[in-house]
Amino acid sequence: MTSFLPANDRTDKTDLDQYPSILDVNRLSPSSGEGIEIAIIDGRPLMCDCFSRSLEIIEPSFHIQHYASVEAFDMADPEETQRVSTVLMCVMWSNSQADYHLSQIGHLKATRPEVGVVILSDIENFEDILKVVENGARGYIPTSVRLQVAAKAIQLVAAGGTFVPPSVLFHSGRAVTDGQPATKQQPHGDNTFTSRQMSVIEALRRGKANKVIAYELNMCESTVKVHIRNVMKKLRARNRTEVAYILNTTPYEGIAIRN
Repeated sequence: MTSFLPANDRTDKTDLDQYPSILDVNRLSPSSGEGIEIAIIDGRPLMCDCFSRSLEIIEPSFHIQHYASVEAFDMADPEETQRVSTVLMCVMWSNSQADYHLSQIGHLKATRPEVGVVILSDIENFEDILKVVENGARGYIPTSVRLQVAAKAIQLVAAGGTFVPPSVLFHSGRAVTDGQPATKQQPHGDNTFTSRQMSVIEALRRGKANKVIAYELNMCESTVKVHIRNVMKKLRARNRTEVAYILNTTPYEGIAIRN
């Protein structure tokens, strides 16, 4: 059984250093002191209760509600769920259930587009992780991470960012190159990136949210989104997760910098 809060668990900066994208999340915390409303969807009452209580202990700003299923969340009183900013789906992933879980993510994205969906699970197939993001999830948290990492990842998604552990990208890249030669990604059309786009690319590789990128590069968030769209087009990436995957785990030739 997975232990969400080991007896020797502690806030260890060394652990968080492995996830550079979540070290900046405090910059995005609301100055008004308002908490983050979270809905945890898990059909296992004991596990759900233990996990939510542990999260609230280490992060008092979390206000957590429990639901046994997506359907139960849908049927809840709107006054109860209207302030929910993040839905954490705790699922037992398997090949036979993958399509069902993906449809549930798509349903939440379609019915509650303002809500950030996070999947807590153990997904072995990297292609399934990509599908999770493509279907609308903004985060994937494996059960192997420490509790404080999971809490920071939830905060990042609540602030508008996307979280996928770097280790997932790394090991997926190893699996591709160990199994067969990786196909080199070639840019679509112009392969030249401006120095500004390269700064955005580096931030994407580190998993930073648009608001953090805009803050650090002193530009408008809308400008950041334009740069990201252009980068995705040139790399033939379908989303920002694929941008990180291409640049972190496979050989990429032909990048040039234009001042």
